[in-house]
Amino acid sequence: MLNRYQASVLSFLFERIPLQDEVDSMEFSLAGTFSGKFQAAHCAIDLLDRTARIVFNLPNYSHSVFLALTRQDPIETARVLANLEDYQRERSLQFRLGEAVVLQDQWPGHSNAPHAALLLRASTSSDCKNVPDSHDISGTDTSFFLVVPLTAEEIKLRNLRGYDALITDFIVGDKGIFF
Repeated sequence: MLNRYQASVLSFLFERIPLQDEVDSMEFSLAGTFSGKFQAAHCAIDLLDRTARIVFNLPNYSHSVFLALTRQDPIETARVLANLEDYQRERSLQFRLGEAVVLQDQWPGHSNAPHAALLLRASTSSDCKNVPDSHDISGTDTSFFLVVPLTAEEIKLRNLRGYDALITDFIVGDKGIFF
């Protein structure tokens, strides 16, 4: 069961993203001492490539919605997004656009997880072009981020030469945004 806020987030996304009718939701716990449950959803997205799915968390412990495009198991991608929400919960912080979060150091048990995640505007993906950076949902200022996986080399480049150098490298290397 979704709470009112989560249902409102889902409705908001349905209005702005070309989601197909059938949305699968999931609830799970993460490893560690925190006993809370995390919610996520995934569905096919209307792309030319029918193997693509969009995965997003339905926030329980933050006011951030993390969206990711994937061609792999949506459950693994959902766990990465839940870990981002848990990271915010543990540290009582809010992420900013352009921020990179190292995943392997924080959650070493997730061998399928990318080394890091870059948080971009949802509208970076043309499929999410109608999703704003933030929006008031049920009286809560909610932030939206497109999560892009980063390799160890990419996070090193960002740390040494900055965000602009990383984005230039993305363009030159035709970096994909899919998990």
